[in-house]
Amino acid sequence: MTILPYGWRSIYVIGAVPLFLIGIMRRRLPETRRFEVRKQEVRKLSSQVSTTLDMLRRLVAEHPRRVITILIAVAAFGFAVAPSTVLESKYLQQTLRYSPFQVTMLLIPGGVIGLGLSIITGRLSDRIGRKLVIFLTGCLTGGGFIVLFSGITGWIVPLAWMASFYGFFATDTLLAGFALEIVPTAYRSTVSGLRYTVEILAGAVSLALEGKLYDYFHAHGPAITVMLAAIPITLIAILFLPEPSGKTLEEISG
Repeated sequence: MTILPYGWRSIYVIGAVPLFLIGIMRRRLPETRRFEVRKQEVRKLSSQVSTTLDMLRRLVAEHPRRVITILIAVAAFGFAVAPSTVLESKYLQQTLRYSPFQVTMLLIPGGVIGLGLSIITGRLSDRIGRKLVIFLTGCLTGGGFIVLFSGITGWIVPLAWMASFYGFFATDTLLAGFALEIVPTAYRSTVSGLRYTVEILAGAVSLALEGKLYDYFHAHGPAITVMLAAIPITLIAILFLPEPSGKTLEEISG
């Protein structure tokens, strides 16, 4: 028995409402003077660059080390966390015997707390640096998910879920911003799309492999834990990139 009509479909309808509002509010945000100046330069550049492929070639030619390193970081993170985030509700219900209502009561308040902490984390990264905060939240992501999928029961489960969700959301958000900060303004939309595509594809590969590991372990817990071993690759890759916190756009992208 479910609380919401139409079962799981209602969750997607509810989730679509804030996404729609975000799109409206984002279009109403004024651009900075720096962006408007750069926008004119990008228009001149666009006359020379006719396709997205050409833009990618220019980006890789100008910043090959940064592009390759950040893509390694986001690919490893997407690979590590995709099975955890996709299968957590299934794991809670089938393995830990949570009811749908109990899962909902865990996800909603825990998610609100995690989102609130992520906002604070963003401000903290301005003070002590993006790389350090990503390293800390990345470790929290891996640790939280490992505990959650270890088969442990009781009061530790909600804490592990909140820690892992907060760590995942904060790390993913910081990585997305980090990828944009370390390249020139003209390439940021291209890098944003490339980062998202690479992360999603890596996650898809991970989910496929998790299915194979499930056949081997006969359980989702250990199969998902194996995928989490890719998180250190993300943390190591970040160390080889410049620190964008506290620097001007020219200093970072130069």
